[in-house]
Amino acid sequence: MSPAALALVLVSVCMHAGWNVLGKRNTPSLGAFVLAYGAGGVLMLPLVVLGPSLLALPGAFWGWLALSGLCQMLYMGGLAWAYARGEVSVLYPIARALPVVLVPLVSIALLGSRVLDAWDGLGMALVVLGALCLPLSHPEARRVSTYVTPAMGFALLAAAGTVGYSLIDKQALGLMQSAGHSGLTAGAVFMVLQAVMTLTWAVPLLALLPAERRRLPLLRQQGLPVLVVTGLMMTCTYGLVLMAMAMTDEVSYVVALRQLSIPVGVLMGVLWLKEPASTAKTIGTLVMLVGLVTVAL
Repeated sequence: MSPAALALVLVSVCMHAGWNVLGKRNTPSLGAFVLAYGAGGVLMLPLVVLGPSLLALPGAFWGWLALSGLCQMLYMGGLAWAYARGEVSVLYPIARALPVVLVPLVSIALLGSRVLDAWDGLGMALVVLGALCLPLSHPEARRVSTYVTPAMGFALLAAAGTVGYSLIDKQALGLMQSAGHSGLTAGAVFMVLQAVMTLTWAVPLLALLPAERRRLPLLRQQGLPVLVVTGLMMTCTYGLVLMAMAMTDEVSYVVALRQLSIPVGVLMGVLWLKEPASTAKTIGTLVMLVGLVTVAL
């Protein structure tokens, strides 16, 4: 892998963990996340002129885009509602890593993808084992009720949203490439359209949920710069990964290196947000990281 591609992935890793920690620190809510994401998408709207015209895209693409935006909204809602009830250093790794287990399983069940081999199975088992270790910060917490909490439920919702948009985005990007886009221009245009579509889905939900309506005034106190910076971090993270993939043939290494966001997120939660550190949290994070790299490579 070239130094430039490596640098892009590492910047993406820090940005992904960073916007999650910023979201936790700044009163997490669905409104905060989707408005930031939408703001990032609006600022990057000029990118939609890259490649063929949007009018050249088939009707099926817009259906996939709508479904992707819905899944992104569920992902962000799950993250926000989980962070409002628990620690980033526990919930971020779970929401980030479990889709690596779930996406292949759903692909096999619904799309007839390849059968998993022994290394895939080992890596996925390690991811699940690490996830089970993370909440065990204290010996007295080691019981089933530790995992049956609203925070864990919302983290699973975020993971389910990730599974949805991951599978859907693959279909949408394929249609864009069939219409004449390169992999790079398809990724750049799609990330902008997806941000705008996510905001479109979220606006009516924000109006319907009283708790979310009450949190909207708090966004003014945080200030527009924080919202914009968070939004740009959210939208650019995936774009940097796409650029790195375009610069190297070793795509599996890019996928593996992206998982470094998990220990970075845990470290940020402990050092920046002063969340408690524990042996179980450290072991769980390392076990998940080994499992993720095993699957990726």
